[in-house]
Amino acid sequence: MAIREDRRPTLASWPRRIYSWNEVPARFRQSLEKWREEGLPPGNVTYIPKVHQYKRGLEYVTAWLGEEVLLLSGGEEGVTAVLIRPGDTARMTYTIQLLKCGVEVLLEGRTEPVSFQYNRTKEDQLFPVLNLLLGNKPDRRPRTSHPADPALDRLQSDSYAMYNDAKLCYRFGEPIRESLWLPGRGYGLQAFRKQKPEYFFAKMDRGMVVLLTDFYARRTVYLPWEGLAGAAVEEAAFPGPGPRRRPALVLKTGVGEPVAVPLLPEQLGAAEAFAARLKP
Repeated sequence: MAIREDRRPTLASWPRRIYSWNEVPARFRQSLEKWREEGLPPGNVTYIPKVHQYKRGLEYVTAWLGEEVLLLSGGEEGVTAVLIRPGDTARMTYTIQLLKCGVEVLLEGRTEPVSFQYNRTKEDQLFPVLNLLLGNKPDRRPRTSHPADPALDRLQSDSYAMYNDAKLCYRFGEPIRESLWLPGRGYGLQAFRKQKPEYFFAKMDRGMVVLLTDFYARRTVYLPWEGLAGAAVEEAAFPGPGPRRRPALVLKTGVGEPVAVPLLPEQLGAAEAFAARLKP
């Protein structure tokens, strides 16, 4: 059987802000009807098509009204709707892989995460939703440059890539009160790559931000203080090549798996001191 080729233009899979209600795919309209009656403007709705027209996958609709977010996902089994109110986000993970962005939200009282993916080219259309998920006002614009700071100046010299990635911390507020940069080690085929894994911990007023970067992707974890159950240096299990269990700086969380970053022997002292200071 011939494989059906997706001949849509590239932008057909990009997020699209809604300007008229007839632009909303029919399968999602009923889920939006209650909010529409309450005054939801179509401009607060964004439709995210499937990446590939003929492959299995999900399409999404995001909407926001006041301080609440409605996430709709549509697949072969129908439409799933999740309402997120202020304070519901226990943890949010934001991943960038080339032009592909992914958002995973762990909510208080739910065991399964809520997630959606989109093309980064049109990320500005998702800014109000991302802001609200992180507890910000929908129109907030985080700073795009670092202030003068000795620790960040050192980071700029040590790792210009992580220095730039660390600007994602400001989506959670500012300033960065304290930070810890940890260069990592590659194993297997990754050991021959010039780019090695790197990790960055930032203590913010509202919680912790952890950045994990490698050859394939950049992952940012936003963790409110309310969801942090403790921090310690201890052994943790890691997938992939290399030793299965390694010393790690571990953030223990009330919801979801702990956030663990592997440590090199010379990093143990600095990591233990940093963990001891992790209090709001």
